[in-house]
Amino acid sequence: MKQAYTAYRNANVDTADQGKLILIAYDVAIKHCKLALENFNDIHFLEQRTKHIFKVQDAVTELMSALRLDVGDVAQNLYRLYDYMLRAMVQASVKNDKGKVEEVLRYLGELRESWEIAIHKVKNDAAAVSVESVVASGGWTR
Repeated sequence: MKQAYTAYRNANVDTADQGKLILIAYDVAIKHCKLALENFNDIHFLEQRTKHIFKVQDAVTELMSALRLDVGDVAQNLYRLYDYMLRAMVQASVKNDKGKVEEVLRYLGELRESWEIAIHKVKNDAAAVSVESVVASGGWTR
């Protein structure tokens, strides 16, 4: 059963558009922030917490690499915020600072929500343009 899920998940990622991949990266980072927080202060879960923090860092690094820094200030500001999140996760791990993970989790949640709204808007705008072009070409009448 686990192999079937892994195959499905891999196929889902392989066929995802750029917007969906961004949301997937946010979902992974958010999930692992939450998992890192579950037993944060319990020394018996230190290794698990560290693994979750590394997963968050991997996901944030993916988000950084997806940015097109030549596009404008928004991408550059996101890059700086992602860089801050990476450093905050290192501090959380090294200094046993639960607050840093909670802070990163808040940023990730807010950014994911904003990305989801933006992605839906772009898709809706593209669909509207597509319908308008079909109607304008006479290929579809109402």
